Amino acid sequence: MNGLYGLFFLLVAVLLSAGCDRTAQKDEERQDNEQPETSEDERGRKRPEETITLERAHEMYKAYRERAEALANLKDGEEDASYGWHSIGFYKNYIAYLEREARKVRIPISGLRMYYVAYPEGEDGKYSGYQTYMYVPTYYDKEAKRHIAFDPLHIGDDGKPLPIHEIIVGGMDAKRINGKEVKQGAMLMRVAEATISSIANMGEMCEPNCENY
Repeated sequence: MNGLYGLFFLLVAVLLSAGCDRTAQKDEERQDNEQPETSEDERGRKRPEETITLERAHEMYKAYRERAEALANLKDGEEDASYGWHSIGFYKNYIAYLEREARKVRIPISGLRMYYVAYPEGEDGKYSGYQTYMYVPTYYDKEAKRHIAFDPLHIGDDGKPLPIHEIIVGGMDAKRINGKEVKQGAMLMRVAEATISSIANMGEMCEPNCENY
């Protein structure tokens, strides 16, 4: 009988230990991804920690304007964009699209990286020369312990994401990325002469489009 009791308590101890290990593992993963996941019921109930005060918003906008005005002086006083706008529907649809595509390649989306960019000078249209921004999804690399830009539409034959940041910075003509040969035709999805991606832009920028946004 004593042997059965001893076996029972040993089994309970093993189960409790395994549960603690799983909890510790989840806590470690949570630290890696910086923010804990919330359930649908909990989401939106609390004000996010990343929100700032109105006073801080003014300070930061003022600091930006000082830089923007200095740049405008170099461009003969030509004003640049100071904010952009996307509908809430865009964000909901875009995030849902990214998560759906990421599930196909089994790489969870960890966040969005925002690049500050500009419309090339000399292009047709009113946006030519104005700054804008674009969104690029990221995944969390546990070995590198950092969030890395990637595109779920562009995964290598080895199942790993292609180095989207290097492609953005170095261009499509780069023959080597991170010391490795790049075979563009084999790796990237092309439509006619363009390469499709999940990178988003097309925000309504002010300047020049300030009347409605």
